[in-house]
Amino acid sequence: MEDDKKSKGQKLGWTLQELANSLSVSVPFLRLEVKRGHLKAAHLGRRVVLLDAEVRRYLECANGI
Repeated sequence: MEDDKKSKGQKLGWTLQELANSLSVSVPFLRLEVKRGHLKAAHLGRRVVLLDAEVRRYLECANGI
C-alpha cells in the first residue's frame, strides 16, 4: 500500500527543459553531458527524456556520494 503512494507521486522521467529548470542549469549543458556519456538519455520521437533513476545516479556521481 505504501509503495503505491510512492509510485503515484514519483516522477518517472524528465525532459531536458524540466531538468534544467529543476537543477538551475542550461539545456545546452545537459545536452553536452548526454553527448559526453555522463548522463544517459532516451529518445521518444523527437523528445529527449531522462529517466529519474538515471538523473539520481548522475547526481550521486557528481557529488561523489
